[in-house]
Amino acid sequence: MSASIASDKDGLIRLEGELDFTTGVSLRAELEQAVRAQSGDVTLDFAGVTHTNSVGLSLILVAARTQAEGAGRLRLQNVPTGLQSIARVCELEDWLATLTV
Repeated sequence: MSASIASDKDGLIRLEGELDFTTGVSLRAELEQAVRAQSGDVTLDFAGVTHTNSVGLSLILVAARTQAEGAGRLRLQNVPTGLQSIARVCELEDWLATLTV
């Protein structure tokens, strides 16, 4: 199992691979650093995610908290259906919808 994060200077952060309990710990610090490196709005793109569980939602919460420390807004794109279902169970579906482009 592997996962990675790639970011560019335009605020796009791409998550790729399997977001699970094995990969989540290392991705958390990497994601925080990638969000802090941006100067404005940040978009998390899940198009390259092949599998996720609640760790995916946890990473969104980490990014939201980190982005709140700086300037700009957090946006999400290509959010997997399974992740939306987890957000519904956690009663975060409406909040997630406000971030999704």
